[in-house]
Amino acid sequence: MAQLLLKRGFSSKVQQKSPNVYLRSGQSMPMVALGTWKAPPGVTQTAVEAAIKAGYTNIDCANDYNNEPEVGNAFTNVFKQGIVKREDLFIQAKLWNSNHKPEHVKPDLMQTLIDLKIDYLDSFVIHWPQAAPSTGNAPTLRTTGAYPAHYSKNSMFPYDDDGYFCADLSSHYVETWLAMEELVDEGLVKNIGLSNFNRKQIEEVLNISNAKYKPATLQNECHPYLQQKDLIDYCNINNIKFQAFSVLGSGNTHLAINDSPSGTIPLQDKYITELSKKYNKTNAQIILRWQLQRGISFVSKSVNPDRIISNFDIFDFEIDDHDMKGFDSINYGWRHLLWRETSNHPDYPFKDEIGYGYVLEKAPLESSSGTADVK
Repeated sequence: MAQLLLKRGFSSKVQQKSPNVYLRSGQSMPMVALGTWKAPPGVTQTAVEAAIKAGYTNIDCANDYNNEPEVGNAFTNVFKQGIVKREDLFIQAKLWNSNHKPEHVKPDLMQTLIDLKIDYLDSFVIHWPQAAPSTGNAPTLRTTGAYPAHYSKNSMFPYDDDGYFCADLSSHYVETWLAMEELVDEGLVKNIGLSNFNRKQIEEVLNISNAKYKPATLQNECHPYLQQKDLIDYCNINNIKFQAFSVLGSGNTHLAINDSPSGTIPLQDKYITELSKKYNKTNAQIILRWQLQRGISFVSKSVNPDRIISNFDIFDFEIDDHDMKGFDSINYGWRHLLWRETSNHPDYPFKDEIGYGYVLEKAPLESSSGTADVK
């Protein structure tokens, strides 16, 4: 890994720097983040270390990804090597769906801090608005199982006797939000936010009468086929920084169930390919640069050192106004991450996108991170 980085001109010192946005707390957040969703065991640590050496200072984590201990090992190594200090990094993580009960919020966070080997987060967001999959009976952590399993096993993805995800109908994200605020007051997190919430749900959180803090960030799916213009405008009006995930629209997950309207994924789109040739950049670099020029922060994931470096090499060119406007022609409104198996909860955010007559599906055998129950 070190040889590869040196070959590409990177030393142990950070060489490039992401632009920042400022959160309502006054803290700056790097616009370019490394994602760790679906980063498999055995390579996650190496990928995170490579990213930090290449200049990434924003790392996106989540306990249900089942790889936070490896991410934590990477942090420990780069701190020991003097590459960066803890205060140089913006580390963000997420509250899992099975821990929406107020009394389960802090245990969820504390396990993440233990796994990441740090004592605070820069951002902690509610991963999904719905308390599903969840029983609400007890905190469920990576250590109790980050995979679908019968509710008796107390995993993070519990399903019932018939094989459907459990839904904790007694939990609502308003009470969850108030518990999140206590983490800020305790100094365990600096900012709190939301993920996968729709506009109405965001509005409900903004209007909590006894809340001390408002959402700093919203992390939602956003790519050239789902440009989220109205939602981004709503966030800007309310001083919420929008952060895009699935930014390349790859769709290589069991959560992707709708065919692309163009017949291909954004990363292989004809228009984007034309731009990549014009600017002598990769298709991924074109998409990531497009997001930056829109003022959008994003999370891009890779465990390949070449791609990690390439995805950060987007600061030496600019897409002209005419070509930026051309992206309007591929804004299909295509959301591929629906996770319909949790739509049995009333707080599921995308009910209007799953269609009339949908019949609830049983829980998949594997989690979105690719981990499964070991019989």
